[in-house]
Amino acid sequence: MKVGIIGAGPAGVTAAKIIAQQGVDVTLFSAEKVLPYYRPRLPELAFGNEQSGDIFMNKLEWYAENGIDLRLDSKVKAFNSEFEITLEDDSQEKFDALLIAIGGGPILPPFYTKSTSNNVFPFWNYDDAVKIKEKAALSRKMAIIGGGVIGIETALRASDKGLRIDIIEREAHLMSRNFGKKASEVIETQLRDRNIDLLLNDSVVKIDESPDKHTLVGMKNEDGVLCDFVIVSIGAKFDTSMAANAGIKTDHKIIVDENMQTSSPGIFAAGDIAEFAHPAPCSAKEALQQGKVAGANILAYLNNVEMQAYKPEPVPLRLKYKDFEIYSIGEVPKIGAEEKVLDPEDLKVYRGCIYEGSALAGVQMVGSNKDIKKYQEQFLLSKVWDKIKGIAHVTGGKKP
Repeated sequence: MKVGIIGAGPAGVTAAKIIAQQGVDVTLFSAEKVLPYYRPRLPELAFGNEQSGDIFMNKLEWYAENGIDLRLDSKVKAFNSEFEITLEDDSQEKFDALLIAIGGGPILPPFYTKSTSNNVFPFWNYDDAVKIKEKAALSRKMAIIGGGVIGIETALRASDKGLRIDIIEREAHLMSRNFGKKASEVIETQLRDRNIDLLLNDSVVKIDESPDKHTLVGMKNEDGVLCDFVIVSIGAKFDTSMAANAGIKTDHKIIVDENMQTSSPGIFAAGDIAEFAHPAPCSAKEALQQGKVAGANILAYLNNVEMQAYKPEPVPLRLKYKDFEIYSIGEVPKIGAEEKVLDPEDLKVYRGCIYEGSALAGVQMVGSNKDIKKYQEQFLLSKVWDKIKGIAHVTGGKKP
């Protein structure tokens, strides 16, 4: 039996190992030329002391030792419901099951064109990080479009390297999807204290080259920003065209059931590209867990035995760089919820809990992780209790 895995991120590599351990032939296709790596480490590769070898998940020999046929620089352009894949060179291979773990790609704004590509960089893959590292070594100032976790970590590391930084964010506050207003304001204070300029509630309308060969960032509400280069980190998009052409159901991503199987039996999806009934962002930790379940279920499919359901659990957003630390899990403050601030007198630290009724619905911390384990355990217990109450309601109060 043979299994083809398209995509060599955490989900694909984890599934490959599990399947190969059972003696099944596994071919792992990667569109990139470098070994599979950890994407969250890209900012450290570009601006830190990370050696290029430290970013990789495993050494090259690990794949052969674990029975995995790793194919680098092998982009798959099509597959079908008969488990046949077609590579860019039009060569074809046949398998007994497939896993699609291709992740996503960067959203690129209209001003990213061939004429601006020498000074405007997406920050998505290994090649991007290398190009940014080379550009940063020759620069004094850069702008970051997007104030998410990648943008913030990039700003912190670049500032430590001596670069002057502008973060441009279209929302009124940084990380508003993960933090309430009070927490966001503390994040902003900490960044400004590190001489990182924030241009909030604004957006970029154009990018031009100035007469002195610098990059001029045209803003909607402010005067332009002059810098040496620009990093774009405004989110992800997902290419579902291969799956759709194979007759698989898609929405924004590839739709999977609780077993991580697509609408086509024997074809599974995991990681960022997989869409469940209750969609949520997929962290690296979540991708690893999905890879484990997908790998086990592919084996179950091949052996015609019962599959296991994937049970997503809340995964916190975390970033720690030196003395800068943020943490968020669950809900952000909203109408009808109670926000309890644990350190009301400290303007440079925010620790807060969000309650819906008596249940702890969210935990947010900036600048301190004091008692984080206690509150995280309370949050997870409240989620378990919510599930129990839901089951009791469905069963009429009887034990299932």
